[in-house]
Amino acid sequence: MAHTLPGMSDILIETDRLIMRPLASGYADDYARIASDARIGAVMSHIPTPCPAELVQQWSARVPELISAGTDYQLIITTKSDGALLGATNIGCMVELGVSGRQYELSYWVDPARWGEGFATECAIGCRDWAFEILKAGGLRAACAMGNTASARVLENAGFHFMNTAMSASSDADDAKLRNNYRMDKPRWETLKRRPHMSKAS
Repeated sequence: MAHTLPGMSDILIETDRLIMRPLASGYADDYARIASDARIGAVMSHIPTPCPAELVQQWSARVPELISAGTDYQLIITTKSDGALLGATNIGCMVELGVSGRQYELSYWVDPARWGEGFATECAIGCRDWAFEILKAGGLRAACAMGNTASARVLENAGFHFMNTAMSASSDADDAKLRNNYRMDKPRWETLKRRPHMSKAS
């Protein structure tokens, strides 16, 4: 029996301090304000600096279609305590790899004003578990710019394995950068769930 992927109304990822849900137009202004920080643009190549709210509105308009197709889950990160926007995360479908099943790539960014509080790791662990439990992922990939030690630490704390360093794919040669690639397969995740001390939000 084929696995049914979640729809818009089914997607809500909760952790101790965070809630992740689909990007909606009502968050466009806050998203654009935070994402306009040059430190976000430096690590997220698809986000311009400044980031206009109109562009975020365009992204949000496509979210239902992408979720319906099961190709991209573009989510916002908010705090449980007051609902404030903290950042965004994306779980994007890559390819089908034989018996391993559907593969996804995880990306995320957090408001620079809240860096160092463990939110990125908490988000990565929550999205990791949701991808394997709900999407029935066969594996996850993630990447960060070479030299971005903070993001590398997030992925390592979430249990990802370093794979290699390679040039990022870009249509613009000037935007191509070396990045560190990480992965997690389903058996590794199952071990982490049995031994949760192997991954931690820190």
